[in-house]
Amino acid sequence: MNYAEITRTVPLLDYEIARDGDGRTVTAYAAAFGNSYEVRDQDGHYDEIVNAKAFNQAIRRGAVRTAQVHFNHGLTLWGTPSDRYSMPVGVPEEIRAEPLGLLTVTRYAKTELGDEILQLWRDGAIRGQSFRGEVYRSAKPKPGPNGRPIIERMELGLREYGPTPNPANAAAGLVAIRSQLLTDLSEMTPEERRELAALLAETPALGDDPREPTDPDPALAPVESPEAGPSIDLLELANANRRRRLS
Repeated sequence: MNYAEITRTVPLLDYEIARDGDGRTVTAYAAAFGNSYEVRDQDGHYDEIVNAKAFNQAIRRGAVRTAQVHFNHGLTLWGTPSDRYSMPVGVPEEIRAEPLGLLTVTRYAKTELGDEILQLWRDGAIRGQSFRGEVYRSAKPKPGPNGRPIIERMELGLREYGPTPNPANAAAGLVAIRSQLLTDLSEMTPEERRELAALLAETPALGDDPREPTDPDPALAPVESPEAGPSIDLLELANANRRRRLS
């Protein structure tokens, strides 16, 4: 049986930059759950919602072993095939469903293209992540508040995912780049540690419910509340304050 295939993108709203590792492992959402967004495709003009369990079967079937990672789905900005971008840029290390969306952990390849895209992540030039997969099951369309039908995707496949400069949806993003860009905590003064702890206390840790209070942990970088929208990276702010005091 042939199934329709969809491609969806989400922009970067939440992110953190961790200190550990060599900077080649990127954690980011490739799909957002439960939020409605407008779509125009072969099914018409409608609002779509991805169910929180939509990828469970794909994960059980081993998507972490079979899904490929491509920049912009192997296409140019004009949507034409690209020989360069058709090469995988990384390997999935983990794919799991979280309350906010489909979380992917990707180890980027030590290639020229992998290095280039990692730098784009760090520089903030990557605008989102996206996925491509089959539509196996959808709920019956129902009327929506915007005059368009709402279609909820109940089961989806995961053929590939990756970073894109052209996000369309509005509820997920980069949540971690494991790197050594930030000052080691051991080099901070007690005052700087207190400042950092206070900043971290304002944001939930990765995987926590943003509505629940959390204890600040300076070893973890912050994740913004999805309700708050994009804001400045708090760890970078702490480091900027530190550099200003030392200058």
